Amino acid sequence: MLSKNGAIGEGILTFYRIILVAFIALVVLGISSVFYSHYINVRDSEAKIMIREIAECLSEEYDLSSDVEILKYCGFEDFETERFFARVSFFDLAGEGVAVFFDGDSGSEWIKEIFDEDYEKVENIKKYRPGYFEIIYPFYDRKNDRDLNMKIEVLVLDDE
Repeated sequence: MLSKNGAIGEGILTFYRIILVAFIALVVLGISSVFYSHYINVRDSEAKIMIREIAECLSEEYDLSSDVEILKYCGFEDFETERFFARVSFFDLAGEGVAVFFDGDSGSEWIKEIFDEDYEKVENIKKYRPGYFEIIYPFYDRKNDRDLNMKIEVLVLDDE
C-alpha cells in the first residue's frame, strides 16, 4: 500500500506523462497537417472529362444546322454546368469556319486571359486559375456528306 506522500508523487508523475503524450500528439498532428493540406486543382481534369463527354455526344448524330445549346443538347442539367463554358467550332479541311456553337458564360473568357498573361500579381492567386482544355477531332457531316474538324474548348471556373 502506498503512503499519502507516495500517492501524491505518483499523481504528479502521471500528470507530467499526460502532458508529454499530449505534446507528442500535437507535434505529430501538426507535422502531418502540413503534408495533408496541399491544395489540388482538378479543374483541368474536369475540362478534359467534359470535352470527352461532348465529343461522344456530338459524334453520334449532330446536325450542324440546328441552333441548340451544346451542354443541354448533351444531357447536362443547369446545376451541373453553371461553372462551365463550352465552345464547339467546326472547320472544313482547308481551315474555313463552318459553324460555332457555345454554351455557358462567354464573358468568363477574360478570366482565363488574365491567368495566361505573365503578371507577377497573378502568382498570389494561382490556385484560382480556371481549368481549360481544347482539342480537335475529326467530324463527318452526314447531312452534307463532308469531312470536317471539330474543335472543342471547355473552360471550368472556380466553384467558390
